[in-house]
Amino acid sequence: MVLGKNYKVYHKPADSQRPFSLIVEASRGPGHSEALYFESGVITTLSEFSPHFSFLSLFLCELNCISPHQGTEDFAGLKPAHTKILDAYALLGVLTYNAGQHRILYLVAVNSCVSVGKLLFGDVETEVLRITGVAVISLRNTVGDEDRLVEFVKLLSSGIFYFAVPASANAAPSVDLTLCAQRISMKAPTDNRFFWNRGLHLYLQSFGIACDRWLVKVICGGVEIKTLYVAQYQARACIISRFNCYRAGTRFQVRGANDDGNVANFVETEQLICLGDQTSSFIQIRGSVPLFWEQTGVQVGAHKIKFSRSFETMSPAFERHLNMIRREYGDQVVINLLGNKEGETTLSEIFRTLMASSPYHSGMLYIHFDYHANCRGGRTDALITDLKPRFEHKLNEFRYFHSTEKDGPLLQQTGTVRTNCLDCLDRTNAVQTFIGLTILEEQLKSFGLHEKPQIVSRFQQLFAQLWTQNGDHVSRIYAGTGALDGKSKLKDGARSVSRTLQNNLFDTSKQEAMDILLSGSLLNSDYADRARTVLPFNLRQVPAFLLGSLFARMEEYTNTLPLTFWVGTWNVNGGKGMRTTGGTDRPIDDWLLDCAAQAKENKTNFLLGSWDPNKPVDVFAVGFEEIVDLNASNIMAASTTNQRQWCTDITATINKRGHYVLVNSVQLVGVCLFVFIHVKHVPYLRDVATAMVKTGLGGATGNKGGVAIRFQLYNSSLCFCCSHFAAGQSNVNERNADFQEISRKLVFPADLTPHGHDFVFWCGDFNYRIDMANDYVRDFIKNANWPSLMEGDQLLFSKKDGKTFEDYVEAPVLFAPTYKYDLFTDQYDTSEKCRTPAWTDRVLVKGRKFGELEWNEFSIVYYGRSEIQSSDHRPVNALIEADIHVTDERRCEAVLEDILATLGPSDGTVIISADEPNALYEPEVYSSVMGAMALLGEILLIRYSGAHLCVTFSTGQSALKAAQFDGTEIMGRVIRIELCLTDWRDVLDKVISLCRNTAVALSDTGAPLLLDENLISMHIPLSDPSASGLNDLEILEGEEVKPTAGKEFAGSLANMALSEAADVYAAGAHEWGLNEATSPDIIPIQKVPPPRPPPSRPPARPAPPKAREAVTPPVVTPPVVTPPVDPWAVESDPSTVSEFQPVETVSTLHDILARGAPAPVNWDPWGSEPSTFSPSIPPLTKPSFDTTVGSSEASTESPPPPPPPPRRRVGQQLPDVLRSIAK
Repeated sequence: MVLGKNYKVYHKPADSQRPFSLIVEASRGPGHSEALYFESGVITTLSEFSPHFSFLSLFLCELNCISPHQGTEDFAGLKPAHTKILDAYALLGVLTYNAGQHRILYLVAVNSCVSVGKLLFGDVETEVLRITGVAVISLRNTVGDEDRLVEFVKLLSSGIFYFAVPASANAAPSVDLTLCAQRISMKAPTDNRFFWNRGLHLYLQSFGIACDRWLVKVICGGVEIKTLYVAQYQARACIISRFNCYRAGTRFQVRGANDDGNVANFVETEQLICLGDQTSSFIQIRGSVPLFWEQTGVQVGAHKIKFSRSFETMSPAFERHLNMIRREYGDQVVINLLGNKEGETTLSEIFRTLMASSPYHSGMLYIHFDYHANCRGGRTDALITDLKPRFEHKLNEFRYFHSTEKDGPLLQQTGTVRTNCLDCLDRTNAVQTFIGLTILEEQLKSFGLHEKPQIVSRFQQLFAQLWTQNGDHVSRIYAGTGALDGKSKLKDGARSVSRTLQNNLFDTSKQEAMDILLSGSLLNSDYADRARTVLPFNLRQVPAFLLGSLFARMEEYTNTLPLTFWVGTWNVNGGKGMRTTGGTDRPIDDWLLDCAAQAKENKTNFLLGSWDPNKPVDVFAVGFEEIVDLNASNIMAASTTNQRQWCTDITATINKRGHYVLVNSVQLVGVCLFVFIHVKHVPYLRDVATAMVKTGLGGATGNKGGVAIRFQLYNSSLCFCCSHFAAGQSNVNERNADFQEISRKLVFPADLTPHGHDFVFWCGDFNYRIDMANDYVRDFIKNANWPSLMEGDQLLFSKKDGKTFEDYVEAPVLFAPTYKYDLFTDQYDTSEKCRTPAWTDRVLVKGRKFGELEWNEFSIVYYGRSEIQSSDHRPVNALIEADIHVTDERRCEAVLEDILATLGPSDGTVIISADEPNALYEPEVYSSVMGAMALLGEILLIRYSGAHLCVTFSTGQSALKAAQFDGTEIMGRVIRIELCLTDWRDVLDKVISLCRNTAVALSDTGAPLLLDENLISMHIPLSDPSASGLNDLEILEGEEVKPTAGKEFAGSLANMALSEAADVYAAGAHEWGLNEATSPDIIPIQKVPPPRPPPSRPPARPAPPKAREAVTPPVVTPPVVTPPVDPWAVESDPSTVSEFQPVETVSTLHDILARGAPAPVNWDPWGSEPSTFSPSIPPLTKPSFDTTVGSSEASTESPPPPPPPPRRRVGQQLPDVLRSIAK
């Protein structure tokens, strides 16, 4: 192995003069070294002198009293003060880790690796190495920093990561392991899908460091390379598996698909042969079933499958996945190996149904092959007799890649085989091995070796061994053990036990380590949440300083779409729905459909006067309490029978007014929540998740507690909560404690809480009572004196004191208390207890604020109760109109380009020089120059470096402004002002490219896509509304549900819209800007109208008597975006960024100086932290300008300037400039 430990890491602990610093020295050959210098969050290179020598080199010249032309002596001067701490084979990059309010930077280096073998593409020989050990070094040198990343180090050292280097010191650049041979021949860019340490490249790339020279690119997967001699040639037989990082995770932590169409355990496997100057390659892919499913809880033996969404809402992500693999790999053969046990039947049936209804069905061959049933007992001959004939003709069409160095590509692969089972491991390994060995015969024909049986046999034996080892590699990543091959029951049994322990006990920490590696500084941050919600997929992982600028200009690329939300709650007292209401009771239509219309007709409840009761609802959120009897058996294991019945009843009712589908349902003993959405919004539904919290008996039981469902709709995040608080007239503190505990413990993926969403809709039986005598309460009810009755409402008192539902809004309560009634009567409680009536059932809403300003506007247009008598509670509901944000991706890209064009250099530093040596040391010249610089922006540090003056601004925009005055004459001297980072725009473009999906099509001969990517996923199969709710809920519970015989599915959304356009889209056509010529099946986001004025608020509640102060709903203010601050602060809160300001074009320095007194300058000649005093610049007594600068009155008001920095002598310490640059 040629690679040695060519990287040496040195550090110097912090002292009173200088902060902690780190040097990485790289040996580039005999007598030639380069170095990276890390200090205070800033990175720069120490290398041989060039006309564009680095900013740090200027300071090093001063430190060592050397000339800038003395080249590498800058490194030689710093090295003696540092101590070597590590030898490394390669550098992976810099990890930015979120630690509370601070960010910690770590240098990640490879200190142990083994060679896998060498690849030969033509005359380019590349050595592939497996990483077996890494070291992380904190760049702030704080005790305990490395202990935070123990699992991170363990992951990178587990032997599943690989990188490539040139096989010899003078060889050509190494092969990019993220690319297959066919894409390498197309000169494709690095494929970010398989570039696992790209997040570690971001920080160095931001400082203009040549990452290709200093860092390696790492893939996760498996690489096996063997050498086979064919006559006088060495043939390289290789199997390379690349694990996709867009949905990375472990076996029971990550399953199925996400909303972007990426699936778990997606692996691209390449069968590669290199012989002389010829190369042959064949690609296969595997991936989890592209549906929303999971296996939760402790998985021992039977692995119960649970679906996290209803059938209809899976279609958009399913079609995004099909669109993605067709775009990137061409035509497809989809082989499904699922069987008929442990829920696999249901999973396979939905897979088949969605494939049949997909617009891509005609271009893909779908094959269901029950591997366990057909190959039981190791009888793999069924693969030849049953499976191969079904797709052999497609393999002949797809072909494989073959090229020569002389002639280039001779054959290209135009499609792939996608294989899946439940885990995409053991069964998939067997089938991919079979397909690979089948194609091997054709590959050998292209080399002219097919007529040599002995060589063919050796290749087959070798590749069979390589495929077995590849299966172990893939299985070790996803399941923690090698593959189960069925050859040895003892070995397979031991691995199964090991998998069970690994998956249930250790995979959580492994998953967290993967998230840290891939997400870096955005992990669990507010920026990550907002980026997932607002930005397109390609921009969600850009650095924080760019995210801040994008968020500050959200109004430029987002529109608002008003949607109507129906939110209701009902304590059904253990009832089972309409079947228990009796013949004299009203149907639930009054509650779900006709509430607003009846309020307008009867002048009851609260209804906003301008609201149209017939306006269709977009989202229904239906909450129940005591959906089952709260007895001991249900508390221990609640029945779901009532939940299914209610789902069926609600689905049938709301579908009288349109086409609605179930998003999700969640039940905690008696608390249950359903969320339905209109089918036209389904393609824009994302990130659905549920959570629940028990509060009964101190959190031990679920008779009291809360449940929640959250999701993203268009580009707003929504959370729906339903809860049941502690009962009892006097238990106010317990109810307040229940709310606080539920708010704190309701945690969704990525550590999201309810209050981290744009809108929170909270309903339930809160059990807050009225602190009045029973007789007074009933008398006020009789007289409909709601203001007087509200004086005793416990919820209002607790809310006013900040103990519960702070910042939540409730509409005026203009209806009678909803608790407690005698069943099937209008009489309040007449039992012995004779409970006092109370408003126990409530609905409240909150919009997320940014600072003190409202950004998410809403209006409660209806709030009331319905008169259904089958329970001792009356149902309550509210209608809320909320402005949902919709991002225009094209405008977002345009805003980003505008930001990049004017952002300026990341270091914010300019170098100022004069045509005469030492002219900048003259007090008059110094004062004049710094007076102008201070008016351009906040100055963090001023330093002399020889004859140069280095000025560091807080932003890159200020540096750009300063550079506009290059060549200005001051007091007879020509002042030169140059940027330190001259290619800053190219640097930012490279940063952005690391964050995008750069995958290119495997072949340029593939069929065109059927739909534009922005408009896919519109074909949603609809189940029969009368049965969909029941069927969906059974699936959600993870039970095996056999499809109903003869069940028919409706056509696509397009067909439904064409046949029922008047019912479905007529009401929303005006909102979407659709005209008569617009097809109703496609709803372009670009047609969303511009933001509307803030919606009107409900009228003020009638003033109660003076005995107590009435609480009125707060007024929603117009949205204002809080400007961020400081994009490069390493130790600051990552949620804050610098304010974005466009560069102003100023013709002369006179214009700046004429504006008035200069801004304060934080000046520190001794290199410590920027000082807190702010001296100003004195009047310029001897200006050499053609015009007078300012008036004498204005000049005399300025205090004297700071003295110019003194000259340095040999041995004096370098000032702490780099810390200032980082800030």
